[in-house]
Amino acid sequence: MNFISEFNKIISEQYPDGLEWGLVGILTKQSKVYTLSYDSKILSGMFEIFCEPIVMKIAEKNDLVVEKSSQTAYPDFTLFRKQDDTKKIAVEVKSTYRKYNKNGSVKNFSYTLGSYKSYLRDPKGKKNILYPYHEYKEHWIIGFLYSRNPECKITEIKQVIEASQLKSPFSDIEYFVQKKYKIAGRKPGSGNTTNIGSIKSNTVEDFQNGDKGFSSKEKFDTYWKNY
Repeated sequence: MNFISEFNKIISEQYPDGLEWGLVGILTKQSKVYTLSYDSKILSGMFEIFCEPIVMKIAEKNDLVVEKSSQTAYPDFTLFRKQDDTKKIAVEVKSTYRKYNKNGSVKNFSYTLGSYKSYLRDPKGKKNILYPYHEYKEHWIIGFLYSRNPECKITEIKQVIEASQLKSPFSDIEYFVQKKYKIAGRKPGSGNTTNIGSIKSNTVEDFQNGDKGFSSKEKFDTYWKNY
């Protein structure tokens, strides 16, 4: 299975005009709409929700089962044929927004790619991971880059009849699908945390191409296990 081509095919079929979903809020049974703010924690959840049916469709097409992890465990989705399978596929959804330099150019951006301690240093353990690390053969990242809408700073309650006039909190969405080791950097991803950092770039193409990270999963594992 070529996960990249499978994902891209579904995107092109379902969204021929691009990923401008027009999401504006959360609908209640009382026909009220809670508008979406541009808070990155909220939007990251939206991207995961968007990806779930696509991942499910890929799994169904390839006779695979999909299991979701808890919010604090890696990965977001695990694909496999049976539970004792040692060729499981990990899929993580990541997102970030554009920041700009004074001249208007996009600043370098990056993603965090999970801990370099816990499960990575104990491949047979299950700390912070759905199944032992050694049971995963492939690790994929679905990454999104978007622009925030400055008009969507707060959440408001509107009537559903107003939905067509509401603003979406994000726009100009770009995405990539790539094996984790191909976009992994060599420094932690954020502050004093133990998160693996990705490469840094001001263009999604570098993540799509995957030629600035590690050359193999084995080299990636060795580097971060001993970091």
